[in-house]
Amino acid sequence: MDKVTKMASPATGNGAQGQVMFVKERVEALYQKKQMRMIAFGLTIAFISAVLNIVFPNFNVATTNQINGQFHSTLLASYIMSIFTLGICEFSGGVFCLIWNIVRGIPAAEIGRNWRVKSGRMIMLSALIAGPIGTGCTVVAYSLCGTTYAACIVAMAPIITCFLSRIFLKEKISGRAWTGIVISIVGALIACLIGAPSGSSQFAVGIAIACVCPIAFALEGIIGTHAVDVTDPMFSCPMYRMVASGIFQVVIAIFLSAVTGHDAWIGQLVTLITSNNRCMLFMLCTAIAMFLQYNMAYCSYNYCGAAKAEAILFTSTFWSIPVGFAMQAAGILPYHVNIAGIIGAIVVVVGIVMVVAKPSELFSLRSTEED
Repeated sequence: MDKVTKMASPATGNGAQGQVMFVKERVEALYQKKQMRMIAFGLTIAFISAVLNIVFPNFNVATTNQINGQFHSTLLASYIMSIFTLGICEFSGGVFCLIWNIVRGIPAAEIGRNWRVKSGRMIMLSALIAGPIGTGCTVVAYSLCGTTYAACIVAMAPIITCFLSRIFLKEKISGRAWTGIVISIVGALIACLIGAPSGSSQFAVGIAIACVCPIAFALEGIIGTHAVDVTDPMFSCPMYRMVASGIFQVVIAIFLSAVTGHDAWIGQLVTLITSNNRCMLFMLCTAIAMFLQYNMAYCSYNYCGAAKAEAILFTSTFWSIPVGFAMQAAGILPYHVNIAGIIGAIVVVVGIVMVVAKPSELFSLRSTEED
């Protein structure tokens, strides 16, 4: 049977019509195959981004641990030290992002175009909320109560987003989402109440500080959503969310030091950081991890759709466990968690995934347009 005869089979029609149908089906099959590869790639980089979302705060905590014994031990000093080092790292990571975008062919003039878009500049407000408040409180909470326990609370951001959307946007919360909310809260209670280490006042303070984070991240998402829709996120993210956020954090650290009568703190921090090679190495690792995490997160949205990407990105709570043990084994950062903490973290992730997306569709390689 020759090629034309094969194409003119009963399944596709006869003659020219059958040939056209065959070609159309072949093109659709190739397109779907390409889409499947894109979605699979998006899921992969979303997983990597979820891991890096735990790695970069841990490296920042490792940075402050290097100088903590030589600096002041108050809660205010810990916050100033954390946001000052984080601000330098986030600013550096944003510069890395901008350089990378220019290297990959996006003209530098795009920076100016993004700045002229009023909605794009709104990301600066989200940067002010998410940087010094959200991310800053995250690294402080990590250092006080431990990575996994704090991550269980930070992961509540999608739940706060649901409630804010219900209040301000009048959006309905589905039955699946309500189930996920209940599961996530139960998981957090298991980790932070049953799994809480006994007699640790720092643990309670760390959990309290962590409770600020999901509110800040939820507000960031609501404020920044429209801006990202009307600008190139690969430019607006590093320029506003990272560079601007880094500047905000450093300025706030300097301001808090001044108004509380501790003008010498910033100078002390600079001296301690620059005199400690290990500290500077950890800060470089923080900046690189942030650069990769932000880029991969935004790329994953484009490749596999928002629902799938967010569901994978919010598995960070689980990744805090292997990352914590790995960093402890490498001598970078001590890590402690008990069985209740591990179980609670897993339960939180299951609940959050249900809030964000349908679990049955999470790994289905369907068109990103449906997301």
